[in-house]
Amino acid sequence: MNRPKTLLVFCLLALIEENYGASNACTDRKAKSCAECMEVAGCGWCEDPTYDDNPNIIVSRCELAENLAEGDGKCKSIINPPSKIDPVVDEDHSSVGESDVGKATQLRPQVVSAQLRPGAPSMIEVSYKQAEDYPVDLYYLLDLSSSMQDDLKSLRKLGKKLGDTMGNITKNFRLGFGSFVDKTVMPFISTVPAKLLNPCLPTSSCVPAYSFHNDLPLSLEINDFVDKVNKVNHSSNLDSPEGGFDAMMQAIVCTNEIKWRNESTHLLVYVTDAVFHYAGDGKLGGIVAPNDGKCYLDSTGNYYKANEMDYPSIGHLVEKISANRIQPIFAVTKEVYNTYEKLQDLIPKSTVGELSSDSDNIIDLIEKAYNDLLGQVVLEVDVPEGVEVVSQTSHCTSGDQDGLSCDGLKIGDVVNFTLSIKANKCFDEPKKMKITVYGYNDVTEINLSTLCDCQCDDNATAPASNCSGNGHFDCGACVCDPGYLGFDCSCDKKDISSAEAYLKNCTNPNTDFGQDDVVCSGRGQCLCGQCLCWQYPGRKIDGTYCECDDTSCDRINTKMCNGHGECDCGKCKCDEGWSGDGCECTADKSTCLDPDSDSKLHCNGAGLCACGECQCNVTKTGFKYRGQYCQISPQQLCDLHKTCVQCIAYGNRDLYNKNPTMCDAECSQYAVRMLDGKASVLRDSCRAVDNVTDCQYTFWYETKGDVIRIDTDPDTKVCRGYIDTKYIIIGIIAAIVGIGLAILLIWKLLTSIKDAREYKQWEKEVQTAKWETGENPIYKRATSKFTNPTYRSGKPSSEL
Repeated sequence: MNRPKTLLVFCLLALIEENYGASNACTDRKAKSCAECMEVAGCGWCEDPTYDDNPNIIVSRCELAENLAEGDGKCKSIINPPSKIDPVVDEDHSSVGESDVGKATQLRPQVVSAQLRPGAPSMIEVSYKQAEDYPVDLYYLLDLSSSMQDDLKSLRKLGKKLGDTMGNITKNFRLGFGSFVDKTVMPFISTVPAKLLNPCLPTSSCVPAYSFHNDLPLSLEINDFVDKVNKVNHSSNLDSPEGGFDAMMQAIVCTNEIKWRNESTHLLVYVTDAVFHYAGDGKLGGIVAPNDGKCYLDSTGNYYKANEMDYPSIGHLVEKISANRIQPIFAVTKEVYNTYEKLQDLIPKSTVGELSSDSDNIIDLIEKAYNDLLGQVVLEVDVPEGVEVVSQTSHCTSGDQDGLSCDGLKIGDVVNFTLSIKANKCFDEPKKMKITVYGYNDVTEINLSTLCDCQCDDNATAPASNCSGNGHFDCGACVCDPGYLGFDCSCDKKDISSAEAYLKNCTNPNTDFGQDDVVCSGRGQCLCGQCLCWQYPGRKIDGTYCECDDTSCDRINTKMCNGHGECDCGKCKCDEGWSGDGCECTADKSTCLDPDSDSKLHCNGAGLCACGECQCNVTKTGFKYRGQYCQISPQQLCDLHKTCVQCIAYGNRDLYNKNPTMCDAECSQYAVRMLDGKASVLRDSCRAVDNVTDCQYTFWYETKGDVIRIDTDPDTKVCRGYIDTKYIIIGIIAAIVGIGLAILLIWKLLTSIKDAREYKQWEKEVQTAKWETGENPIYKRATSKFTNPTYRSGKPSSEL
């Protein structure tokens, strides 16, 4: 025996039961029992003992409930329990009574039982009503650095009024007082001995610096508050930020020392004119240990680990504020208002008020802040592992909104909240989920369990084989023991020799998919040497090797075999008069005649009629006829699109009497894109002439549904030029004058050249001329000379 092949065959058989065809989440689950099926939302389990017992097909018992209830082999007994949400304790809203302080019911219902189908969202509704006279604990935390002297004086004057004002808001009010400065190490304070005793030297006297002191735990006695405020004195430190976060942390977590009540509203009024130190600043003073968020107040109310632990981080502080239901009111001066306003965004149910320079508006500020907080309701959800909150909706007095918070509530207003939750898996044991109101002790407790156990019909009997002794009968099906397969668990995975025979019998010898044969054509499960074909709603798979699928035929217009044939093992058997792989071709050519044309030719003679539709011709230049009957020539299409292209792309509004509205209305189906030198991806092109500007341009077009896509490029636009006649006349005149002047210039030039040559010739002749020195024969002198003929030699003649 070939061992590698044997191992491969064994592995295939061991995994074959997992190889169901996937059609939805239910069949993907490959559930072998009802309990496994229940883990998927919307899935039902068929417990009919003989559900679709065709020997050649296999139908998943775990299916969408609607699929099990439909079709020829519909299931008669479907297990599909819905999620159940039932209020267990649902007392009506109530206000605080004088004798039962803190027993008000603001949130309902109080206890809910939720049985969830895993994966299926379920809705939970709660409602909230603000109770009147709900108890209030107000702890006044004051910055007592030197810059707050005026504020301390104002508080001494207004202490009694503060108590009276809050007493008018609620009948049960407690007031406490604490103060802070900063850590007592350099560089936060001066460690000069004299400065340690009196940090205000030399200008005045004050008490030594300290981090935080719980001066007065929460008390019903307003006079105690007044006395404590009158006894405290201010101090001083070096840097501008203060150690307020240290003080806030201790005031929040020291519940016993501060005497916070569980059944009251917790207000923490934080009064300062400076910003705060936070985590990391302590390293400046050599303090590196992080703040652990625990209480460290001694018997006198002093924070004794201030110099051992760093300041708390903002995140750590917000965590403790939320856990202890604290609602901070930041009363700060104008200079630092923006800083605390940003801090407010990080803290739920907190508010910021602007404090006057001497704090004389503190009572009005607290009263307004309390009313603002009273009008807010914020729900918090504690979700256990394995449960997910899908959606949260608040039905506020102003309308619905996402999340679990509402603003602007008044006493007596009722608001509702809706949560959609789902379990992501089955629980081994019940779990608890809580919905609380931030700042109050009201809670809705939800007891969660999952519906994963099937309550099957006791009348469902096991098959005669009793699952071959290799499994047990559960909800209409045999659940096989490990190592066994089959409807009756008769196949043993350990039988390797028979496994090879099983797979061979399940493999179509006429199918060639390469080196590896496909068991049951990939559409079924090989059990005991026989292919059991998977089935799906509206789909039938059959055949010895599951080779036939009645949904594998071609679909035309979403119809199998175009609605004109039957699917027979993957091939369409077409009705008479129809042909093609999907019966898409009809022999009737009457559908190719244009009813609006006088032409008796199919497709107007511009195309061929094939399968009842016109296949339009293409011109030699590459343009195609268009239309159902090829009735639109390429030039007609170009002319049809040309006007809108000119109007939209080139802004030629003259086509619509310069009315842009008409242009947009007539061309609304056009989507025009300017290419700017890029190549168009559209197939058909046109060369058009603008009748107004006489410019030629190119555009490309494509029609998709109701949208006509157009590409055009301004670079392809070529415009003819025309010359004005007046310029022609002027040009002719200018040409005549210019030619005349040119002739005169040429004549003058030639004449000048000739004269120059003659002059040079004359100069040359003058230079070479030889003149005789005789007298002019016609010249007569003024005197006459005569010779005496009688004169003889040696004697002179006489002259007259």
